[in-house]
Amino acid sequence: MKKPVRCLTFLFLAASLLIAPQSAFAQQVLLPGSAAQIDRLQSRCDSIMPTLRQLHTTDALLRVNIGQVYNGVSSNLMVRLNSRLALNRIDSTKFVDITNRFESSRSEFSSSYNEYEEAMAKLLKIDCKSKPTEFYAQLIKTRDARKKLANRVENLNNLLSEYRVEVERLQQDLKDKGAKGEN
Repeated sequence: MKKPVRCLTFLFLAASLLIAPQSAFAQQVLLPGSAAQIDRLQSRCDSIMPTLRQLHTTDALLRVNIGQVYNGVSSNLMVRLNSRLALNRIDSTKFVDITNRFESSRSEFSSSYNEYEEAMAKLLKIDCKSKPTEFYAQLIKTRDARKKLANRVENLNNLLSEYRVEVERLQQDLKDKGAKGEN
């Protein structure tokens, strides 16, 4: 039982990297169209684009890593524990419910990442010097997609926390039964 708890702890740390605050490339909400805003965007274009490319690369790597961790937790920990509980005729309804919600959220995470990836790819193709208004509009879409992705990660982490609580509760119940000599 200690291995699943360690794996869940590792997952929380890995997932926090994906939702950790990054330096925002559009911190102020600007109304598109004002000359000052367009000038500012055009003048910062040379520093914005490398930052966006780096963010894109980092996010892609994090997505692969965290996706693998989520897959591993699901197949190597959750599904196996649920099977063992069923084989041992231990009530696993809470575990199965959390696992089902986790699988659903994992699918939503993948979809949200694909939306974010598409938005970021479109953003990186726009020349912010010659098309600053179009660039800004796509920047807002990309930022919204990234927020949605962060919410998905947070939801997955909450489900893992919920599962961990159930694992710890099960551990305690089994210890209590063992101390009483029950089967």
